[in-house]
Amino acid sequence: MKRLFTFLLAVLSLPALADDKPEDAAMAVFESVSGSWYAGNAKGVGASFDKDSKVTLSLPDDSAQYSRDQAISRLKKFFESNTTVTLKIEKDGYEGGSNPSATYVYEYTDANDKKQKGRLSISLVKKGDTWVVRSISVLR
Repeated sequence: MKRLFTFLLAVLSLPALADDKPEDAAMAVFESVSGSWYAGNAKGVGASFDKDSKVTLSLPDDSAQYSRDQAISRLKKFFESNTTVTLKIEKDGYEGGSNPSATYVYEYTDANDKKQKGRLSISLVKKGDTWVVRSISVLR
């Protein structure tokens, strides 16, 4: 009876395992990063950076490759003078490839309290079994 119960439990859980698609994992990273970005939470954005790789940041006044800690520091500085007003997904780009990306319509106020419009672009790369942020760009 125990074997039958274990077998039935395993069979019934198979459809749930089939629903875990690679694009779901990438989309979860996009959602986490965009939510943290909207909140101005540099550490939250940085949680999706690989600790052993460089991440490319292209911000209006700062563009380079940084370590995880440096990138978080740069984002913190950026968020101190730039407040997100709106952030809406324009395009998610997981197409089964190795470099999924997402683009957001982005509106923010700058250090002079002037409204700016642009796009926020986030691209990912697979490291082991997880997706991590490869680059973030603010495009005006």
